[in-house]
Amino acid sequence: MEGMPTTARPVIAIVGGGPRGVSLLERIGANLPRGAALDVHLIDDTQIGAGRIWRTDQPRELCMNTLADAVTLFTDDAASIAGPIRPGPTLYEWCQLVRHGAHGGADAVVSRIPEAHVAAFARVPVRPGLADEYSAELRAQRPESHPSRALYGEYIAWCLAHAKATLPAGVRVHEHLARVVGARRHDGRDILDLGDREIAADAVVAATGWLERTVTAEERRILGAVDAHPSLIWVRPDSPADQSLDRVPDRAEAIVRGLGMGFFDAMALLSVGRGGRFADDAGAPGGLRYEPSGREPLLHVTSRRGVPFRAKTLYGSLPPRAPQHHLRAVDWTAVPRPIDFDGRVWPLILRDAFADYHTTLARVKPEAVDLRAALDAIRSAPLEATGAATRERIAVLADAVSPFVADPDDRLDLAAAILPGEGATWASPAEYASWVERFVLDDLAEAERGLDSPLKAALWSIASARGVVSRIGAFGGFDAESRAAGFRALMTVGGMVGSGPPAFRSRQLLALMRAGIVRFIGPGAAVTSADGAFHASSPAVSGSGVSAPVLVDAWMHAHDVAETADPLVRSLAADGRVRPFEAPSRASGGVATGGFDIEPATGRLVHADGTVDPSFHVAGIPIDETMHDAIISPMPRTDPTMLRETDRVARSLIAAAAASDHGSTT
Repeated sequence: MEGMPTTARPVIAIVGGGPRGVSLLERIGANLPRGAALDVHLIDDTQIGAGRIWRTDQPRELCMNTLADAVTLFTDDAASIAGPIRPGPTLYEWCQLVRHGAHGGADAVVSRIPEAHVAAFARVPVRPGLADEYSAELRAQRPESHPSRALYGEYIAWCLAHAKATLPAGVRVHEHLARVVGARRHDGRDILDLGDREIAADAVVAATGWLERTVTAEERRILGAVDAHPSLIWVRPDSPADQSLDRVPDRAEAIVRGLGMGFFDAMALLSVGRGGRFADDAGAPGGLRYEPSGREPLLHVTSRRGVPFRAKTLYGSLPPRAPQHHLRAVDWTAVPRPIDFDGRVWPLILRDAFADYHTTLARVKPEAVDLRAALDAIRSAPLEATGAATRERIAVLADAVSPFVADPDDRLDLAAAILPGEGATWASPAEYASWVERFVLDDLAEAERGLDSPLKAALWSIASARGVVSRIGAFGGFDAESRAAGFRALMTVGGMVGSGPPAFRSRQLLALMRAGIVRFIGPGAAVTSADGAFHASSPAVSGSGVSAPVLVDAWMHAHDVAETADPLVRSLAADGRVRPFEAPSRASGGVATGGFDIEPATGRLVHADGTVDPSFHVAGIPIDETMHDAIISPMPRTDPTMLRETDRVARSLIAAAAASDHGSTT
């Protein structure tokens, strides 16, 4: 990018020092012209070079549900970016290099790491003592391991050190452990308010991650109950490392809402985090038993579906690339926007799931299926004519393929797999507990089959479709009606079947169920408060009502620019510099979403009046409903959304700063 002044010192501010803020700094350095002079202010209120979610002081019991060798903050030759490619180690490779040293070429593991990645590691030393502090985890690390969140935070911090070390000599980085509580435009610059000081910047990007939302009507009712009865304890929705779970008394009963990763994190902190331990036991369901410390609370758990997210499949390697022959066969760039997801896209995803199931079945049990006939039936089944109901489309596919799978036990019941227990009732909590235990055990058995599980192949196909679909639907690619129906269903189902816990967490759950520490209420349990207690019961499980003095909401709020409690965003909104992104609608001009409206090519804010901000950008999770795929960590060799985003936003930041003739203010 030409034209950056070399006499003045323009200023860029990055608000957020987590993985996206670090990547933005690296991309700024990669895209700067030779001889550039620039001041960069990196601002975070928790930990610069890890951020709040990945900070390095959080409990080691908390782990990623992403695999070690499937995480990177570096670009590679698969990236479709305008800026330079600068390779570096994945998280797993970095762990091996930390353990063995940058020059451990004699070691079989290190010798397989690309030379460019080793060279990048060699440029910047890790902090003293890191290898010793994480020695046990580093020794146990495999490409398919689930690292602790703290260890990922250490990787991000090293990536920050690397990014700073590779900046042009004329770039100065100023770090501020502070929160930006407001911004105003003055004399052609953005003035960021840090409470005790101000920073004037020529270009700004907010890469803040999860933003706090205003209190909902239900939460006001809960707060009212807590105010009226001080003995009640409510743990509000948040990242598990930030939730006040230490407020849950030892041996107390607690109602827990949510059965995704937030639940599994809370489960770990309230069990082994309270001094208990898991021990191998070949005779126990899942192969583990739990030995309590006596401090564990009793957890009554529920969610909309009432069952936990499915375990990650144990491939013994990184997951395979789902073929998705039907979904990828369409040139989506040639399809007019907005696209009817339910009519055009969802049928192809379901076809792919059935195709992957039967292809895997034919490989592991050739006599079970006439594969060619089954694939022809899947291809020709009239899904588009069945309307929007997922169950109807699944039934059409199942009927079409059943003549070619002789044994009913070998047939795919996809509806049961992605909508477990929907419409069912149970006569007692004990009956429901047995059903949940069987669900988890069956899912673990399929996970252990790895590549040889037809069911997991079908579910992985659906989960993997989220990445493809997110690119198709970015910036209004799908209409509002589709977003509220099939697209939402895909993201919900895909999360349950593809973004669940490591398999060992499901085993731990079984052990805690057997120990009586985790009990399932049932699906769709509504929570009320009365007489100094929280109450919950499931309409699908007779006799499921429970009461407890503690309520734990084990999940995080979705973003909503119109309902944010973040002071920076509120100050921008007060000045008319932000507006919600609107998805095109069949019934009206547009329907507001929770995401920021931005200019796609640059990430610059779109004002309430439709004009584009000259200097203020937003990147990452707060635009997930606008761009999609903004939450997933970058995976190597996949041209990840995050690295494409940080490269183009970095280039826009440089251009905005280059247009200014202001000097630096520090």
